[in-house]
Order: sequence, then structure tokens, then C-alpha cells
Amino acid sequence: MSTIPEKDLPPGRHRALREHLMREIASNETPLPVRPPLWRRPAFVAPALAGALSVAVVLGVTVTRDATGPSAGPGTASSDRAHDTMSRQSPVELLERIARAAEKERLSRVRDNQFVYSEVENYHWKMAPGLRFPDGCLMTAEGHPYGVEQSWKSVDGQSEGLRREHADGKGSGGDGDYAENTIARQLPGETMPEYFRQVEELPTDPEGMYRWLYGLEPGERASGKRAADVGAYEKAATLLTSQLLPPKTAAALYRAAARIPGLFVVDDARDAAGRQGVAVAMKGASLSWTPDRVGARSELIFDEKTDKFLGESTVRITGPKNECDVLDKGDLVESVAVVDRGIVDETGRLP
Repeated sequence: MSTIPEKDLPPGRHRALREHLMREIASNETPLPVRPPLWRRPAFVAPALAGALSVAVVLGVTVTRDATGPSAGPGTASSDRAHDTMSRQSPVELLERIARAAEKERLSRVRDNQFVYSEVENYHWKMAPGLRFPDGCLMTAEGHPYGVEQSWKSVDGQSEGLRREHADGKGSGGDGDYAENTIARQLPGETMPEYFRQVEELPTDPEGMYRWLYGLEPGERASGKRAADVGAYEKAATLLTSQLLPPKTAAALYRAAARIPGLFVVDDARDAAGRQGVAVAMKGASLSWTPDRVGARSELIFDEKTDKFLGESTVRITGPKNECDVLDKGDLVESVAVVDRGIVDETGRLP
């Protein structure tokens, strides 16, 4: 089995957890780490340090750090990142540039009996190994995607696909342990495409895509309500993170998204794989449920050189409200990195 690659820990000066850890160190008690499921692994793993810091790595929290993960960015502390310094770039101009780059992409003819291959790396703070709450604080145990996942989904939804969740985090680059299961035949999604042929049915013009994002009927106008804008943004983000998009569809999506009010640009954003890029962001939006939705922002991250979509990160933008609220300003809530996508002839094969 391959060794786990060393990466930065996810950002998070988890205040309450740190205080709890310090109390345990002071009393010479080293708590046993909570083991994640076999196929899960941290999206970021830092080299072990001596003394108290090595205990912090076992617990999955950071006492002090020189680097952080997505959005906070390696080399930037949470407190520095919490001020939400916006870029001078225009989100409209940035998304137009990205749309033009998408139009230049080429996708060969896709057959019904082929599969869409996807490799993603997920992070969610609730799934971090060793996560502990202070005494008396309860945390729900709902599951969230975590670690490296490969999938092969039927182009027309009519063939069984395949999903692999990796224990060592290597994905296509390693040969370690993984859990494997079948993806059943897909039915058409009502609000979001479930397979590639359904994606191809989406509008390829910006106006049509804009109406799809807002769920507008013919002749209906957008309400102008903030909730509708957030919903349209999150719909665009979900489509980007979950599906392979034909070039014209992608270009239409970026131009339609540029019309959503409330967008701004973040220059130094990072995805779950630690890749740095520029992000189009919105406050109050998130692809992951949070108790304080208003206190988060979502970032759609793009490579500054290629303009390709890298992934999405949700970042906390408010401080903790009580002892049991362990996320601080600048902490990462969740992140997904799209490592690779392409069309292949059969499950198990790479592009």
C-alpha cells in the first residue's frame, strides 16, 4: 500500500478544540484519535511535528501553523484571511475571460456506451479524523464526501457505472487500498442533470442558461430577491462540481453566472487539492449545510493561467458565537477539487 502523501492541514484555528487540547496536554493525557472509515483520509496532511504539535496533528486540529489549506491559503493565518479583502478584478470581466477560454476547448464525439470519468478530492471539517468537541457539546454525525474519489458514470445513464473511494488518497496516481461500489443506472434529474446526455440538453446561450439557473418560466422575470440570487449561484456551482460540461454549455454558464448580483473576486483561493487560483465568490452561499449560512461564502476557483475550473470551497467569514461553535473566521467548511475529467470507453479506464 502506498504511503499517504504529505499535504497541508486544512485551515482552522478551531478555538474551542485548541483550548481543550491544551488542557489535556497540561494534564499529561493524550486522547485516542477517532478513526475515520477505511476509505476516508484527510484532504490535507502535514508532516508530524514534535511535542504538542504532534499531538495536535493526531487530533486533527492545528495549535499553531505556518500554512493553511484552501481559501486561507498556505502561508496565511486564519486571522489574516478573515478580513475578506476583495480583489480589484471585476467578476463580470473575469467570467467573460473564462467563458472565452471554455469556448476554445474541444470535446470529441461522445457515444452513448461510453463513460464520464471524474476524479475529485473532497474535504469537510466534520469528517476530519480526530475531531473532538468540548465536553457537553454535541455534533451530528451526518456523512459528507471526504478524500479522493474516482467515478465512471454512464454517458446516457443506461449502463452501470463504478465508484472508487481511496484509503491512501492517491487516486489515479497510486495503487493503494480503495472501496469500490457500483453506480446504478441513472434516471433524469428534475432540477439538476444526472448524466452527460442530460447535461447536453441544457441551454447553450447565456439568456437561456440564466433562466435555467433562476428556474424562470417563459415570460417570467427574476424576483430580485437575495435568496433567488444565492440559489442561482449555488445551482451553477453544483453543476460545475458535479458534471463534465460541453464547451458551449460551459461558456453559457459562465456568462449567465456573471449576471448574478453579489459576486466578487478573491485572488488567493485554494481547493481541496491545495491548488491555488482566482475565485468568483458570493457571501451567504455554500454547497454544504452550515448552522450559520449567512456566516459563510462560497468560492468558485479557477486556474489563473489556463482559466480552467479547479473546484469550490466554502469558507467561514464570521467568528464563533459560543464554546460549541468551533469554526473561526477564515476556517474552511468544505471543499471539492476537480482533479480530472474525461470520456472513456469502459469503467476502470483513465482518460
